[in-house]
Amino acid sequence: MSLLNLPRSFEFGVATSAFQIEGAWDADGKGPSIWDTFGHTPGKVLDDIPGDVACDHYHRYPEDIEIMKWLGLDSYRFSLSWSRIMPDGVGRINQKGLDFYRRLTDSLLDAGITPNATLYHWDLPQALQDRGGWPDRDVADWFAEYAAVAFDALGDRIGRWATVNEPISTWVGYALGAFAPGLRDERAGRQAMHNQMLAHGKAVQAFRAAGSPGDIGVVLDIWKRQPATDSADDRALAAQGEDDGFRFFLDTLRGGGYSDRLRERLQAEGTFPDVHDSDQEIIASPVDYLGLNVYSRVVVNSENQDSNGWAESDPPRGGNFLDDGSEFYPRAVYEALQMVRDDYGWNGPIYITENGLPDGPADPGADPLHDQERIRYVGGFLEWIDRAVAEGSDVRGYYLWSLMDNYEWGMGFSKKYGIIRVDPETLVRTPKDSAHWYRDVIAAHHASHRS
Repeated sequence: MSLLNLPRSFEFGVATSAFQIEGAWDADGKGPSIWDTFGHTPGKVLDDIPGDVACDHYHRYPEDIEIMKWLGLDSYRFSLSWSRIMPDGVGRINQKGLDFYRRLTDSLLDAGITPNATLYHWDLPQALQDRGGWPDRDVADWFAEYAAVAFDALGDRIGRWATVNEPISTWVGYALGAFAPGLRDERAGRQAMHNQMLAHGKAVQAFRAAGSPGDIGVVLDIWKRQPATDSADDRALAAQGEDDGFRFFLDTLRGGGYSDRLRERLQAEGTFPDVHDSDQEIIASPVDYLGLNVYSRVVVNSENQDSNGWAESDPPRGGNFLDDGSEFYPRAVYEALQMVRDDYGWNGPIYITENGLPDGPADPGADPLHDQERIRYVGGFLEWIDRAVAEGSDVRGYYLWSLMDNYEWGMGFSKKYGIIRVDPETLVRTPKDSAHWYRDVIAAHHASHRS
């Protein structure tokens, strides 16, 4: 990778989420989340192994922060467990849960690492699912109550917040059944997507009302669709894929409301959500930054469309390929930055809040610490970020997904995204080659700006 020319203030970090690393699923007064329930339901996750222990970060966070210090990180992005703080989702506050996050953030600050907290990363309290979950409009008020508790308890320690991470996950959980809570109801899925953005807006309003210092934003995943050919069918399918994905959220956040194209199609399908007159104003509450999770693009081919409407083609011939056969397309991050600027008029601060790669297929006898493909992948994305910044994009930081091999949702421990290997039996942490490389990248960036 060529030497980056990113500004002095550019932050290098790593990202995790509470459910994927904390473990301690029922410790110290924590209530169950929908993912605890999902993982304890036979047949829902790989090998029926729940996330009860995960990486045991709840007990091992001092060790993990020492690793972050060794890496030289500027910032650490993590999420709070709603049900650890409020076991019933509303009302009663679990002081031991709040104390954990106070200890975590204080330890980060002592280490010189900026904490970046996400309020919600897919782990709704089961108590609220029992009351209707994300398809119930009341969830927006439940979330605002939880957000206010978090801001009051931690706002003096945490200066950067995100409301929700990848709200498209509600579609996967409520319409497709692949994520918790495992339902298959497209009408409920669309309503859940809308309600999560409504909850986002109410949390932003709670942040402003609290007078909290610092910044608040939202994290969206951007997988741009590109037609395999210039045919009308391929172009229409690409547009539909983007409408169903990130544009559903950006249209209300930045575009003034759902597009006519999306509205007409969903109304014809009978899946357009119930939208109240005040919703748009709430959802569009001004944010301080956008967080973009960018991994690649999706090339669509109408001839490959399956019974579920998916039409992802094989990567185009002549492209770069990874060991698992997927396309290596680091320009995706540059195109995502262009899209939010050109299509939605966003010229404000942006953080690349997730970007990473799972370990490739294991060869017999291969050393899992030698992850050269991850180095190639991350280096390519950093080069395109560097180019975007040079051309005027206000990208202020990059968070590599992920700090360590974790519990990868329905895939259990089979997908390993970490730059730190975690032995699933002993939980011993060991840096991979990519961790040493990332440490060197960060050190070189810091050294280049020393006077």
